[in-house]
Amino acid sequence: MVDKISQRADRNLPKNEGFSSTNDANGNGVDIANWISVRTEYPGRHVVTALRVVAASIGVLVVCKSTLCDRGLEHMYRICLNSRLFQSVYFETIFSTLCYAIIIPICPWLVDKLRCMDKFKINPSVKYESVTVANIVREALFYTIPLMLLDTFMVKKYEGVGIDPMIWHEKRQSAIQTTRALPESAPSTFDLIWKLVASIIVYDAIFFLVHLLLHKNRVLYKYVHKHHHDHGILHAHVTNQLTVVERITLVLSANFSLKIFYSHPLTRTAFIPVFIWMLVENHSGYELPFSLHRLLPFGLTGGPVKHFEHHVNGQRCYQPFFTYLDTLLNHISRINLKMR
Repeated sequence: MVDKISQRADRNLPKNEGFSSTNDANGNGVDIANWISVRTEYPGRHVVTALRVVAASIGVLVVCKSTLCDRGLEHMYRICLNSRLFQSVYFETIFSTLCYAIIIPICPWLVDKLRCMDKFKINPSVKYESVTVANIVREALFYTIPLMLLDTFMVKKYEGVGIDPMIWHEKRQSAIQTTRALPESAPSTFDLIWKLVASIIVYDAIFFLVHLLLHKNRVLYKYVHKHHHDHGILHAHVTNQLTVVERITLVLSANFSLKIFYSHPLTRTAFIPVFIWMLVENHSGYELPFSLHRLLPFGLTGGPVKHFEHHVNGQRCYQPFFTYLDTLLNHISRINLKMR
């Protein structure tokens, strides 16, 4: 599939579906593509080294104190089980909306206000774009209503976590769903972490294929994906600039990635803020020292730099988080060019 799509890459869409130049804070013209290529020395490399040591230390501590961590998770889960909101079928939709509402306007806004953070801008023209409260409410409704309709009529099934299947059978007898069946105990720390990471990896691969198709098919790009690229300079609010089809596809892809590993509801809850943070960071226009692509070695992840390049060029960097499939696609494209 990838090979066939890559053969049509040059003739399906114009080279630049995003933006190639803009103005800096002083109104001077800036060639974004050139800026990305020449910006090689990272200003926060010493901070990155320190953060890697801290992250590694936390990892060792979690392994050594896994029993203590398991008890903490169990205690946290008990608190969640006593919450009516957590029991509700609408919990994940509401929690996702809340995470968006907190992460998008607050974190990028705060970073933009701190002048000491300007050195981490991918491009000097990057600036946080404010939106009105009315627009935020409209986007929230636009996001939640389709998902809440699905929540209302679908039985929440969490397989492989110790729930009696008869409970789901009983719930199907009712057309309207209000609560979800939850397991009695929490997952282990190891189970939560590895399934969280594995789900993100699977989602990344699924969305790569979907994203590639959206760019290479003219009809799909025009009516489904073009809205996401309809902006000036890239900023955090572009994260949620999606059509209904894209929103549903994103949610279903993430849900599928969690379900194939039989993820516990607590793992799913942890997945939401991590997932949303990574999406927002990709569109922030900042390359911060604690960005995942800085903490992980060997260029395993692309981060906001690669996604910024995608919005500039429109013809590469389709993976949202990792880079291996983009690298493979580039190799296939080069081979096809040599064979012509």
